Amino acid sequence: MKKRKNKRWLPWVIAIAVILVVGIVFSSMNARSAQRMIDESNVITIEQSSITLYAVAAGKISSSNTTRVDINGTFRKSLVNVGDQVEEGEKIGEYLTNMGQLWAVVAKTDGIITQIPNAASNFFVISDPNKFQVQISITEKDVVKISAGQSASVYIEALDATLEGEVADIGLIGNTQSDFTTYTVTVVFDHGDLPVFLGMSASSRIEVLNKQNIAVVPIEAIITSSSKRYLLSSEWLQNQNDRQSDYYIEVTTGISDVFYIEVTGDNLIGQEIVILPQTSRFPFFGN
Repeated sequence: MKKRKNKRWLPWVIAIAVILVVGIVFSSMNARSAQRMIDESNVITIEQSSITLYAVAAGKISSSNTTRVDINGTFRKSLVNVGDQVEEGEKIGEYLTNMGQLWAVVAKTDGIITQIPNAASNFFVISDPNKFQVQISITEKDVVKISAGQSASVYIEALDATLEGEVADIGLIGNTQSDFTTYTVTVVFDHGDLPVFLGMSASSRIEVLNKQNIAVVPIEAIITSSSKRYLLSSEWLQNQNDRQSDYYIEVTTGISDVFYIEVTGDNLIGQEIVILPQTSRFPFFGN
């Protein structure tokens, strides 16, 4: 009889043992998962910093110092081609005066021929090959934040070089296409010892906004939920069984660059927040 009783309890003992083993395994897996979350998350402290925004656009390098040679008569022929280098006093073309006399057209300065007379323009253009500018198109939203004389930088892709320059002129008439208006901004720059040539591709960067002493966080730290924006307090990492939303810090976002965004809220400076691994960010997404 005693053996039968033992056999009756055996399935219960086995079941309890299995439950205990499963519980231990699950607890261990849960602990490892929580630790992995801590290890893979990025905890940062909100600090004061600054964000600078720039207008950036590309264009072609041209000469900032050009001389126009007008023809006061009927153009007959050109003795030079676009791209030819000429010297002051050199004969570059011929034209007929109103009296029918054949006169020579001479260069007024040293430089490179960048335009010869045609049906639309009855003049030569000689460009100084050592004075450079780049003209770029800036949106109407940014052009109002730019002023003549403002510093700018010019990047020349062919040379992989960045040069310092300044805004020389801002076009007052916009170029509108499909309800999108841009304005031509001219940036002059010194090439130094670099072998810069007319017609090279370049881009220019001009500062349009700078905010100092603001709270900033990486863009990927922003959580968007129900049209509001939050940061996640690092305290949640020690309480991962709680709802993440219980540890949300509501913020208002401001300007942003490629990596960082301005945030405002209550007592943000000095608070620690967490950026979760990308695979764990639902319902998070970058702004």
